[in-house]
Amino acid sequence: MAEAKKSQEQVANERVEHENELTFEDRVLEKIANYSVQNIDGILELKGNFTSGFVGFFSDSAEDTKGVSAEVGKEEVALDLEVIAEYGKDLQKAFQQTIDVVTRNVKSMTGLKVVEINMNVNDVVTRGEFEREQNEERRKKAEERKKELDRVRDNNEQGKYSDGSRVQ
Repeated sequence: MAEAKKSQEQVANERVEHENELTFEDRVLEKIANYSVQNIDGILELKGNFTSGFVGFFSDSAEDTKGVSAEVGKEEVALDLEVIAEYGKDLQKAFQQTIDVVTRNVKSMTGLKVVEINMNVNDVVTRGEFEREQNEERRKKAEERKKELDRVRDNNEQGKYSDGSRVQ
């Protein structure tokens, strides 16, 4: 019986090895790529398509991964970007800058090696057209917020809760 059990000294002398691991969700790499291309000349926005709305780079975190998909491994990452490009700009140069900036930022922040970046230009628009569409989208959202606030205020004045039920 004494042979079957290890002595406390033997247990203390055994080396316990722990494996530490740092992993990243795909979403993290998607956000890094999104933030990285914000100042690339020739790229107006990362989006699924032109008609999906122009909320832009200044929106909530759900927008921070739009237009980017990542496949993340233990040591490597591949990225696909969907962009709206600016008419008249050198898109090959913008693509090369994107590769350089994204690769550098991913490496410095995560230690992962970027093995592939694919960029699909799904629309090209002028800067003026882009800004007009952004302004229109902001105006529509502000109008929707105002209508909702008016509806809540009207319900409150009529003695209703925001869900439409009446105050007892």
